[in-house]
Amino acid sequence: MYNKAKLLFFSYLFLGLVASLSAQEVTARLDLGKRDPHPDFIEYSPADGGIVTLGPSSTRSSRYVSITKYDRDLQQQWSHQVLEQNGRKTLDFLAVVGPNILVFVSEVFPKEGVIKTYYYQYNLEGELGTDQGILSVYPNERGQKVDLQYVLSRNKRKLLCYKNLQNKRASEEILYYIFDEEGEYTRNGEINLQYPDNRFSVRSVEVSNDGNIYLLGKFYRATNVRDAEDFQYVMYRYNTVTLEEEEIAIELGDRYITDLAFKIDRDENIYVAGFYSNQSTDRIIGTILQKITNEGEIAIDASGAFDASFLSNYLSSGQINRGKELRNFYLNDIVLRSDGGVLLLAEKFYVTRHPYRDPYGTWIDRELFHYEDVILTSVDSRGTIEWHAIVDKNQVSENPATLSYFDAFSATGTYIFYEYKPRHLERNIYYNTVNISGAVSGRMPLIQAYQYGHEFYPRYCQQINSHEAIMVYYQNRGKALAIVRVDIDGKTDSN
Repeated sequence: MYNKAKLLFFSYLFLGLVASLSAQEVTARLDLGKRDPHPDFIEYSPADGGIVTLGPSSTRSSRYVSITKYDRDLQQQWSHQVLEQNGRKTLDFLAVVGPNILVFVSEVFPKEGVIKTYYYQYNLEGELGTDQGILSVYPNERGQKVDLQYVLSRNKRKLLCYKNLQNKRASEEILYYIFDEEGEYTRNGEINLQYPDNRFSVRSVEVSNDGNIYLLGKFYRATNVRDAEDFQYVMYRYNTVTLEEEEIAIELGDRYITDLAFKIDRDENIYVAGFYSNQSTDRIIGTILQKITNEGEIAIDASGAFDASFLSNYLSSGQINRGKELRNFYLNDIVLRSDGGVLLLAEKFYVTRHPYRDPYGTWIDRELFHYEDVILTSVDSRGTIEWHAIVDKNQVSENPATLSYFDAFSATGTYIFYEYKPRHLERNIYYNTVNISGAVSGRMPLIQAYQYGHEFYPRYCQQINSHEAIMVYYQNRGKALAIVRVDIDGKTDSN
């Protein structure tokens, strides 16, 4: 979780309740000061409610890497050295599956001319089960030097590790490795898509509770996209037991599909949702929704245009009448609703460059990253837009890691957390709630002791169940790290 922006998703619960306006409660916290080593990876342990960290053993050197286990109150239980760095090892990621902790490493062996990817397996008591279990051995070539990535199934009982190789004009190739609910390595294989690698982009990958692989890709028929026919989105399903495969094209005629995401439900039905444009690939004017059943049938195929009342938040009436569309909005995620609809979450993002001359006379471009409004769009099971909600913010910084937002979901609705300094108020981690009807609460602070020099890192946060989340922020300009457990429906924090 700590090196990825990928968050856990939970079914969006539509129970007819109004979002609570009380502040959240911090139920546990871990403060690591300047004399404590700060981890590179943090993962939640669903089996016992604790967390596991991986990083340098000390602040003096990064040569030795240790794994540390904390209980649900964020009190340390044990710590073990995992490996010694030699300049050729890359920590791929840390994962917790069932009662087991997995550490994945890729190492280059120059004399043999190979890259070996292997893993260490520990149980939650700190006992070593597997020491450098080999995952793969491949030639030390440019096409093989790709990151090992991972994703957990919806029930967190299957772990999919994969590498998307770089084959240039050859076919798109993905190597996969699956671990079961006990953290045991069970199967591996290779997926070959008959598209040139240099014209195909894998957008997202999921694994089902049964261990089947799903991926959404984008195929470019032309180098320069001039119309909607120059590219195509593809949904792909692969059965890792029977090795059967299925490919489904996602198309919208002469309209541009500008952004897509997908989720699979418990029955392995696929929900694909996103935005479209009538004009180009960098604008949006409406939503699309497709449901593909586990038998490959398209059960829902719908689209809906934004109405004038929503567009008027960003466009004048004249611009709306002339057909102008929204720009700089990007889809971050979709959440499945219990009634078969979806909730789309998007954010306005753009970069500005400001040239200046340094004291030595050299011209330098200063990049500023802008993360602005978050829009939530609720689409019912027929593909009809029910409502839009806008969480108003305007974040600007040269460091994008501290910008954007973290979202969480409970029975009362959606919570949007972000660092901000409103006018006439102090900087803090603020949040808004959006209830099931789309009503947005006022902006509320999360941490009462938040000070200047603290920095919130949304991409390191994780929702761990229906009412709790783990959040991470640095204190005192990066000298201290705070990891807090937050009760989303709780009371005011006293920390």
